[in-house]
Amino acid sequence: MTARPLSLAHLTVLDTTPPELVSAADAAGFRHVGIRLTATPSVGVPPYDCLRDGPVLRETLLRLRDTGITVLDTEFLRFEPDRPVGVPEGFLEVSARLGARHVLVMSAEPDEARTLDRFGELCDRAAQYNLMVALEFAVYTGVRTLADAARLVKQSDRANTSVVVDFLHFSRSGGQPAHITAVDRSLFHYAQVCDAGPDMPAPTDTPNLIREARGGRLFPGEGALPLKALVAALPPSIPLAIEAPSQSLAHLPAPERARRAHRALTMLLKEESC
Repeated sequence: MTARPLSLAHLTVLDTTPPELVSAADAAGFRHVGIRLTATPSVGVPPYDCLRDGPVLRETLLRLRDTGITVLDTEFLRFEPDRPVGVPEGFLEVSARLGARHVLVMSAEPDEARTLDRFGELCDRAAQYNLMVALEFAVYTGVRTLADAARLVKQSDRANTSVVVDFLHFSRSGGQPAHITAVDRSLFHYAQVCDAGPDMPAPTDTPNLIREARGGRLFPGEGALPLKALVAALPPSIPLAIEAPSQSLAHLPAPERARRAHRALTMLLKEESC
């Protein structure tokens, strides 16, 4: 059995509140979670209030304590060109209270220099809470590829940074396992795992790329991505978070989806170690 830490990303069971996520992860066998703190109506997140000291936050802290589950990351921040404020009030403070190790950010800024400035500012703010800042890329965002993300993180010259490889976004941007091994391995602190079908939307087909990312992912072993090679290309001890929302499984209770996710991920890693 692999020693890699395994995390349940909130997007896999996004209909759960943060306390429910913790309980589902614990029952499934995960020891870590990624919690989405910001409401995302476009993907069906209920407007739970976790960015202040209220019932949801207190119950989440209680369940983390009772289960021993820890928070790998909190999600997600997004740089928008028409919104100068990229960090909702309370986001960093609550992330720290939850014991998160990373905060995840993506950028819709078309201007790389502006993204770099905002990323540096976020890193400086996050450092005050002992938080790492994880930059995720996708071909339909302002940071399109692994090479783009690695360059930006290096240019930021901040110590509390990393690059997140989401296997779907990486593959849809034309990434191959060799591209991961060509990057400084110290930039990788965790990765997001899922599988996907062989029919890939065109890089310019943003609506279908987004639709696939939000509800068309598969569990490991159900699709065509070279998952074993992708995992092998990463540093051997970094956590893997399964992020595999699927509309076809939405009818199942969240704990059952979490159990299937854990089973598929552990099977992938068992095959990798053989």
